[in-house]
Amino acid sequence: MTKWRKGVLAALGCMAFGGAAEAAVLYGVTGDGSATPESLFTIDTSNAAATFFMVLGNGGDGETIAYNPADGLMYHASGINNGDRFWEGINLNTKTIVFSNQFTGPNVDDETLAMTYNPGTGRFLVTDRDDEFFDTTPAGVATDIGGVENNMKGLAFVGDTLYGAEVGQETATDELHVLDPATGATLSTVSVTLPGFEVFGLNGLATDPDTGELWGLIRVVSDDGSFTRHLALIDPVTGEATSSGLLAENFAGIAFVPSAVPEPAALGLLGLGVLGLASLRRRRAA
Repeated sequence: MTKWRKGVLAALGCMAFGGAAEAAVLYGVTGDGSATPESLFTIDTSNAAATFFMVLGNGGDGETIAYNPADGLMYHASGINNGDRFWEGINLNTKTIVFSNQFTGPNVDDETLAMTYNPGTGRFLVTDRDDEFFDTTPAGVATDIGGVENNMKGLAFVGDTLYGAEVGQETATDELHVLDPATGATLSTVSVTLPGFEVFGLNGLATDPDTGELWGLIRVVSDDGSFTRHLALIDPVTGEATSSGLLAENFAGIAFVPSAVPEPAALGLLGLGVLGLASLRRRRAA
């Protein structure tokens, strides 16, 4: 049994010992070419069935999401042009966009491809189509800290390890990267394999907070030459993927959210770009 699988079983065992707990919920955002574009769905990890959640709509090309456990908001980035490059916070409890800023900073010139919350900093790591790698505040202010090797359409931490999912543009790619979170440099790669299919890029990554399992959106070529996407569990050590099913919509990003989403606090501060929510909560609790 692999070390990765043992860790997953141990996590599940701890959950069972402490009593039954509801599983985290996987959310997906659809791309502009989907049947239901620029929308949030919940996705069943057992069979890849998607249930409509809410319309988003702001921003042109590109969609990606990431959940911030520090403030209870889902973050959404979309758009490619100046003045149409949105960075938004979503209250999942009320299904409302609580702030909508522009994604700004040095070298922010293209479509955002992927984003993930960095628990070590309380900010986000972001990649774009120019292969830039940004450290970004919750208000959407980016600092360019390096570059990634190729277009990364998914970012996710498994423990302290940052993974990047490479997306195929003109040619097939199947690589899952281990990235240096300080610079974006590739430390190692593994080929992702899905039995019975040729992998033609990955469109998203997310880590289940309950189990530590890594999930991805795997793009494959169908018999008629069209692209389809599978939701799959990925072993980050071997690259072996297990499909939960074919997705009915063209999802461009995924993110897990704990089953009980806390009510976001001090949302107005984020709209103004003022941080320090954690310290605010500590003062209130004192």
